[in-house]
Amino acid sequence: MWSLTIVWSAVFAFSVWRDPRKLRNGIYLLSALLCLGLGLGRQVSPELSQTNQRFWPYLILAGAVAIVLLALVLGVVLVLNGATMLRREGTRPANLLSLGLGLAILGYLTLSLLSLSDPTNRLLVWTILIGLPVGYLGFCFLAYVLYSGLYQGWTRRRNGPVDAVVVLGSGLVDGRVPPLLASRLDHGLSLWRRALEQGGRPALVVSGGRGRDEPRSEAAAMADYLVEHGVEPDLIWREEASRNTEQNIAHSQALLRARGVVGPVTLVTNNFHAFRAALLMRRAGLPGQVVGSPTAGYFWPSATIREFIAIFWDHKVLNAAMLGLSVLPLLVSSWVWARA
Repeated sequence: MWSLTIVWSAVFAFSVWRDPRKLRNGIYLLSALLCLGLGLGRQVSPELSQTNQRFWPYLILAGAVAIVLLALVLGVVLVLNGATMLRREGTRPANLLSLGLGLAILGYLTLSLLSLSDPTNRLLVWTILIGLPVGYLGFCFLAYVLYSGLYQGWTRRRNGPVDAVVVLGSGLVDGRVPPLLASRLDHGLSLWRRALEQGGRPALVVSGGRGRDEPRSEAAAMADYLVEHGVEPDLIWREEASRNTEQNIAHSQALLRARGVVGPVTLVTNNFHAFRAALLMRRAGLPGQVVGSPTAGYFWPSATIREFIAIFWDHKVLNAAMLGLSVLPLLVSSWVWARA
């Protein structure tokens, strides 16, 4: 396990050095941490067993109880957060994600407890087999959340020179900038002003087209907001054709190149959206990094789950294959039992 920890750590470090904007970095990091944990467990367990043979079963039981309690707390917190989302943001499907995940966790815990009292052990086997795809999804989600947080911590501390600061748009409310978008603009403005103080002359770009229910483009509302906060109108470049993040990046890149800006760029979005924007930025071949601005705490869980689903879908071929393999034992067992 120690050797595997070193190998995974080296692979992680090399991959981040090549480009930190990779989802696989999170997979490498979590693999290294799991190997480290297993190595520590193997190192400690013989010593505990030799010290007191009766202590070891209680340690295993305590660990199992701790995992169950942690999952229970997580499920309850997500359900409560889902209720808050419904109350504050409405009943759109995206606002149901934390509630759905919380109910799924609580449902799996209930199934696990019921399986312990099943004399035929079929329910226990089903619980274990269902745990295979659940484990795969959980591993991917944990790797995403872990590395996304590290990536944002790294970009917040990296203050290298950039040729442009691009603030990505989001929906307007009655044609005006809502708090979510204001957070992006405030953070982007502070980064732009800091670059000016350091002697740079970066472009300031606002990116966002006009939605079907919006009276004007997001870029126009964003530019007005920046003007109200002391920026001269001539210093703001508008990109008003995009309808999603991928188009934000592509159209902003074209705008910058048309005006002779080809150097590193800082994209600004909300923290829950930052890593996916970085993945799309890398795919587009745009040099630079993404910085996340603060988001209301109650909004973060559902938004993070939504971003994970989008990234998961972006790699749908690989994930479909892995999920199919993980579900196969459950399907085979169900077919055998049905014919028995």
